[in-house]
Amino acid sequence: MESAKHRLASRLEGVSESATLKLNALVQALKARGVDVVNLTAGEPDFHVPEVANVAVRDALDAHKSKYTPVPGVLELREAVARKTNLQQPTATASTQWKAGDVVVTNGGKQALFNAFLALLNPGDEVIIPGPFWLSYPEMVKLAGGTPKILRATFEQGFKITPSQLRGALTARTRVVVLNSPSNPTGAMYSKAEFAALGEVLAQAPDVCVISDEIYDRIALSDVSFCSFLEAAPALRDRVITVNGMSKAAAMTGWRIGWSVAPQWITQAMSTIQGQSTSGINALAQWASLAALKLPEAEFAGQIETYRRRRDLALEILKKAGKLKVFVPQGAFYVFFGVGGYLRAGEDSVGFAERILEKAGVAVVAGAPFGEPEWLRLSFSTDDKQLSEGCRRIVSFLESC
Repeated sequence: MESAKHRLASRLEGVSESATLKLNALVQALKARGVDVVNLTAGEPDFHVPEVANVAVRDALDAHKSKYTPVPGVLELREAVARKTNLQQPTATASTQWKAGDVVVTNGGKQALFNAFLALLNPGDEVIIPGPFWLSYPEMVKLAGGTPKILRATFEQGFKITPSQLRGALTARTRVVVLNSPSNPTGAMYSKAEFAALGEVLAQAPDVCVISDEIYDRIALSDVSFCSFLEAAPALRDRVITVNGMSKAAAMTGWRIGWSVAPQWITQAMSTIQGQSTSGINALAQWASLAALKLPEAEFAGQIETYRRRRDLALEILKKAGKLKVFVPQGAFYVFFGVGGYLRAGEDSVGFAERILEKAGVAVVAGAPFGEPEWLRLSFSTDDKQLSEGCRRIVSFLESC
């Protein structure tokens, strides 16, 4: 008879471990053993945390502001998040502007997404996820009891879904559509016109909610300006959840501060879920985030220029490999590149990434968990020396294939 301690919940069936976290842990273990590895996997900025955040922590400690916080976050931070979101969604009227009560501060953007899926999904509900996609979206949907429905966008269409694709994918079972711009893993960005066109389709599906993941909002690298989904589709305000956080835009990854901004009927549900799971978020990290949110955009201009230079450096080297398909990212800090011309028979990007790590000493992330089995992702959120060395090793490896 099987012991109860060996039986796990059925909700874990088909749920995969995070490929990026697993690979990054492997790379760290190899480096600890002295193996020469260039790590281009992590989606983590290499910039220092803004000094005002460090000062805010010290001030909070001196003021003994380190006790439990309200479940949705300290009021001052929620007010700051609401102001930021209103600035990015300027079509809202005074009566529909977001307020502190519409914000839930979470353990990173990841918890905000998970809260939303738990609040909205019943068993069998479908969630449309444009692909390539951040690999955790489908797994979160499964854990919440929903069914992920991947809507693939190709390289030729700029890795962005079209209104006709979305219209054709909607069914009576569709409950949520996930949008992510700038995108992880591709760096693709939707323009205001493109988001507006998708919004017109969704306006005809009144039971469908939208989760707009805008965690890379500040990292726009081309002439396409960042557009928050609700700026382009304000009529959908009562069923859109905007997710963001401090990890990417302010390099505050380890502080684990994210948030959701949503209408009250959703916010109340997500706050209830959080109250019975993690409760209020780390107090000191919240005060640090408040200080960082007050910084003017000009404070981060140097970081954006650095990302742009690194992107161009990586593209210049990678394009020397003749059979490589390279997508030029408009935002975020990833280069997504296709290696279909180099794969062995029966091989996908997982096996190919393993070969690059073994033979070239470069760690990149396989595209298969992102929905593209012939593509790889590298991060250029590292210094120029490591980035150029890693890209040169990749090109040298490809030339030997």
